Amino acid sequence: MRVRTVIIVTALLSSILGAVVAYLVLTVPNDLQAGALMRTARKQIAAGENENARQSLSKIVQQYPRTDAAAAATVALSSLEDNERKKLANDLAVQRNAATAQMKQIAALQQRIDEIAARPVPQPVIIHEVAPVKKAPVKKAPVKKTTKKKRTR
Repeated sequence: MRVRTVIIVTALLSSILGAVVAYLVLTVPNDLQAGALMRTARKQIAAGENENARQSLSKIVQQYPRTDAAAAATVALSSLEDNERKKLANDLAVQRNAATAQMKQIAALQQRIDEIAARPVPQPVIIHEVAPVKKAPVKKAPVKKTTKKKRTR
């Protein structure tokens, strides 16, 4: 009976040890690969390549869902979305301010146009035609005529 108990205990211990080894064999490479992808995604975020980083983080969450990197990727994805939402809200506020300033300029120009339109039309100035002044003719210098001398032969 003693041998039987030892065999059962040995079988249980070897089963537990086999399960731990199988777990480590199956999960450690996944953790390493997920960690490598996470480092790549962090570099992409630092470089400003948010779209590539989002793809890397999504890949981590989909392919390695039970790893620590998947939890970190989920947090990083939500952080990226939050940052982009804040940036869009800021851009929207800037555009609204610009539109308000343009509306004020348009209102000021419209008021100016209304003021100009309300002015009385100026009467045309009539200019009587004056006969053009004749210029004195320019006197030409008299041309001296030379007489030809006869040649004697």
